[in-house]
Amino acid sequence: MDYKNYITKSAVKTEKLGLSDCVRRMKLVTLLAIILCFQSCKQNKPFDLAIVDANIFDALTGTIIQNKTILIRADTIANIIDRSEIFSAKKTINADGKLVTPGMIDTHIHLTFVFGDYEKAPLSISGDTSKYYREKLTSTYLPHGITTAMIMGQPEKWLEPTLFWMNNSSPEHIDIYTTGGALISKEDRKTYLNHVSVETPVLAKQKIEEYHNLGIEHIKLYWRLRQLEFKTAYKTADSLGMKIFGHIDNYVMFMDSTLKIGLTNYEHIFSISSSIIISQNELNEFYHNYFDNYDKTQSTFHIYQLELLRYLDENKTAELNVLIDRLAENKATFSTAIHLFAEKFGMTYYSDSFASNLSESQTARCIENIKILMKYAKKMHDKGINIRIGTDCEHGGKAFQSEQLLLYEHGFSVSDILKISTINGAIDLNMEEKYGSVTIGKKANLIIYNQNPFEDYKNFLSKKLVIKDGVEYSPPQSLNFTKQ
Repeated sequence: MDYKNYITKSAVKTEKLGLSDCVRRMKLVTLLAIILCFQSCKQNKPFDLAIVDANIFDALTGTIIQNKTILIRADTIANIIDRSEIFSAKKTINADGKLVTPGMIDTHIHLTFVFGDYEKAPLSISGDTSKYYREKLTSTYLPHGITTAMIMGQPEKWLEPTLFWMNNSSPEHIDIYTTGGALISKEDRKTYLNHVSVETPVLAKQKIEEYHNLGIEHIKLYWRLRQLEFKTAYKTADSLGMKIFGHIDNYVMFMDSTLKIGLTNYEHIFSISSSIIISQNELNEFYHNYFDNYDKTQSTFHIYQLELLRYLDENKTAELNVLIDRLAENKATFSTAIHLFAEKFGMTYYSDSFASNLSESQTARCIENIKILMKYAKKMHDKGINIRIGTDCEHGGKAFQSEQLLLYEHGFSVSDILKISTINGAIDLNMEEKYGSVTIGKKANLIIYNQNPFEDYKNFLSKKLVIKDGVEYSPPQSLNFTKQ
């Protein structure tokens, strides 16, 4: 509305009106003048931060938008304008033509990797220790550009502080979300710290409702959950509008059966190998080949999963392709967890978990198996299955960057890797209105790269200026952490 023109016309009309009408008219004119003044002041109010001369990665299209200025108010992107346009800001950062991307999202972490498992795990987190552990968690991820992370299973004894962190975002800390404990059925073996046992369908329903009432919006169903509890947990969470994720493994449930129930969000690309049915004779053949190549002292989860995928690739390629096609048709999503495997065999820029008990030929075989895993990751991506980075690893931000390098080295483009690192995770977590792209109205969680990954993919490791909630992040100097 043209308020100035309206006020002028109103003033002219008052000459033709009686006194009472004139008073009413002047009151209206005064009110409109106040509105006009308020709007003008609001428009002239300086922004809190401006990032000028930015080349923005558009995660929605995979392209670069050049020569832009990002204007931020509080923790939100308020506007994006051309570099030549005039603005007023309290603080300005000159990106000097550098690449600016959304903050990265790790869709699968565990607090136990940062805080310690079993004997090393703290009994409780409260008071001063809550501040310490929140800083410890942040220092593991945020300096590397991971501004948001999802806990896919955690000890319930740490749930209260986690929910406080979740509901009280700050520029000094990573944005954290949780699924609560990963749900399993009752069994004889000891329940792992990150898991919660639900003994019956009734208890599964009650646990989901309990989490929902706490404000938890995401649920993880673990492979040690039997079908009855699985169905009940899924249907309860779905009816409450919660986002549901599943780690389907070890033949308790198959992906085909979980797709029929409605599950489409899966943890770990490697888990497709456990959803191909093989006969007892085929299983015997697999184990014969397996122990021809490794002795029992060398047998690990990582080697076993890779060898199983190799066996299926050599003998059941058609079944694997049918499964991938079905997952694509159902718009399935998968987290990665590829650094977790590759670091064992010297394939990553960073590792403190090399499998030193393998011979040279065994290591070479495992490297071949990693390439098979990555071949299927690329095939799933090319079929339209949404891939998101979920490290599931104690190395935090370092593992995230390692995954970015591994993806490139096995056929993914830099543009695809940035989408996998940002918008894909936001969409899969149902958080795309808040995270995942440099868009007006979204949180001002940004990365300014010193060196451009599009020029050299190893620049994923380059120094970064991290903007968290519209504030330049600076790691605290007062706390000393042994695990970074």
